[in-house]
Amino acid sequence: MLIREMIMADIESVRAIAVQTWKDTYSTFIPEDIQVKVVRGAYSLEAMENRFKSSLTLVAENKKEIIGYAFFSGDNLGKEVFLESLYVHPDHQGKNVGKQLLHAGLSRFEDPSSISLTVYKGNPNLTFYERVGFKVIKENKGDFYGHPMVFTLMTKILN
Repeated sequence: MLIREMIMADIESVRAIAVQTWKDTYSTFIPEDIQVKVVRGAYSLEAMENRFKSSLTLVAENKKEIIGYAFFSGDNLGKEVFLESLYVHPDHQGKNVGKQLLHAGLSRFEDPSSISLTVYKGNPNLTFYERVGFKVIKENKGDFYGHPMVFTLMTKILN
């Protein structure tokens, strides 16, 4: 497996993984119409162009097929990293792809002290983050495209 920086030609593959993983992960607690809105907005050409400018965008590739991706951002010093997205196609979950994307992303920051992320409460993959050392910091109730949600902030201290 190869982990590399994402290029524009990867957008369709990444969008397809987003659609599939959102459906598999969130169908029990996020209505389908909201999933469609989120993916359409977050993975539009304009949103992706902005993400290329502001984030570290990585893809995991196996036999020339993209099987996962991760987006990272950081403060100006690169000490506090934020994991914006980490998705692995359901056919490739449980094979350390997510862990490798996480480690590859962190290795691109000079000396990070922590990494944080937000997951939706009810996400069955929350246990993945706990297994790799993230701790729940707090939960916030909020509105997600008109749907009530609980957002879980998790952090992993690195030093």
